[in-house]
Amino acid sequence: MPTRTAAPKSKTTEVRSERYRIRFDRRAQAALCAQIAGACRLVWNLLLADCERRYRLHKEYGKGTALEGAVPVDKSVSFFTLGKRFTDLRSRPDAAWVRAFLGSPWGRRYRAMELSWLGDLPYAPLRYTAKYLADAYTRFFEAWAAAKFQGQSLGVRKSDGKPKGFPKYKAKFDRDDGFTIPDGVRMDGDRLHIPKVGWVRLEGSGLYRGCKAKQVRIRKEGTEEHPKWYAYVFHEVPADRLKQPAWTGAVGVDRNVGQATDSEGEVYEVPDDPKLDANIKRKQRSAAKARARSKANGQPMSNRGRRICGQLKKRQRKKKRRRENANHQASRKLADTAHTVVLEDLNTKAMTRSAKGTVEEPGRNVKQKAGLNRGILNTGWGQLERNLDYKAGRVVNVDAAYTSQTCSACGHISKENRRTQATFKCEACGFKANADHNAALNILARGLALLPKARGNGASARREALGPCLLPLAMDKSTSPTREQGMPTAQGPPGSGAWSSM
Repeated sequence: MPTRTAAPKSKTTEVRSERYRIRFDRRAQAALCAQIAGACRLVWNLLLADCERRYRLHKEYGKGTALEGAVPVDKSVSFFTLGKRFTDLRSRPDAAWVRAFLGSPWGRRYRAMELSWLGDLPYAPLRYTAKYLADAYTRFFEAWAAAKFQGQSLGVRKSDGKPKGFPKYKAKFDRDDGFTIPDGVRMDGDRLHIPKVGWVRLEGSGLYRGCKAKQVRIRKEGTEEHPKWYAYVFHEVPADRLKQPAWTGAVGVDRNVGQATDSEGEVYEVPDDPKLDANIKRKQRSAAKARARSKANGQPMSNRGRRICGQLKKRQRKKKRRRENANHQASRKLADTAHTVVLEDLNTKAMTRSAKGTVEEPGRNVKQKAGLNRGILNTGWGQLERNLDYKAGRVVNVDAAYTSQTCSACGHISKENRRTQATFKCEACGFKANADHNAALNILARGLALLPKARGNGASARREALGPCLLPLAMDKSTSPTREQGMPTAQGPPGSGAWSSM
């Protein structure tokens, strides 16, 4: 398995996002935001339906064949092409391709719809929906090409019969609505200007307030009568305003189901709330019954069913926020502990693959494997790694094979070393330790073997050759110095010229 080492950061500015709660001064502002979000959903569905129509015509008649009155079939799904089609929808609803689309079976449901009202809404947020659709197509084509190269198929979705990963139509109550302000963001302190809506107030920590705002994503959470609106602002932050990782040291991290353990014995647990989990399961059962009733009657879901689904989403968002907060706190503590963090190179997608098998070859222990998959995904292995990528000074990924069966004291590898889930006892030297702590020590040792070593033994090799020292120092974790804990702001390692004045 290849080993990946993240390169140290050397940028002068980095992009950081911050989440704010939006406070409207008037109810009309919230209604207008909901209208813009609904228009973005409509534009997505219209463009997606037209892309499917063009693909079917291209497949049937071939490229370049003049159809529908000298209009060539163009199945391009690039942002440039989709952006031009959106402009026609908004400004020229009598264009030839628009009339052909509305007259086709794919545009039947939009035939009686008046589209002139799109001109009253801001142009840039609606057009940026085409960017999201183009990106969705790009991800699908890349996944399809990768599967074809491996001699596999993407599989078929049960909902609509299309390949997995193909862009989906968006329903009104499926997910949280939103729109994006792609550029030209205007902020004044704790206020944000939304085009056609006006100035709104923002509530949040304001950690990067005053930095240049590059883009804003506006999202609605909740389907109730008065939902909450949030603004995700992407700031361009100078490097000197970012919280720096520890200047030196290295730590290994062993990720498990429900917790992570570092090489110094610290355990980072995922918050567990049995009461909230039981409430979510109860709402899931009620929502499943509501969907079954709707499917059996052939009618849209009732208002009570939608309300139950909204309550379920609200509780799931609460659980998600708690997991994200725990991962952010764990990643910050690890970054403050050591400059270099060593992780296992885990393939989470393969590890959480379903075990149900096929009709000819059914799987074994399917229910137990499904529970393990939920535990892995709820722990957030990938989220912890992504947080460390921008918080830690360096992230090193090593092969995870036999880290739980190897003795960190003598290097003896045996399956008998770990007879239980929690305890490790070496059969060769008798070393005893917590199993996760022992694995973290092995992960750290493998990571240190990959780090560059300075040549020679002079002062240059000891100080300036490698910049920040990557090897662990003989100091207690709680006293590991960081720039926020009294470290000088001068850019240079201890002993360099920048420190000569200390």
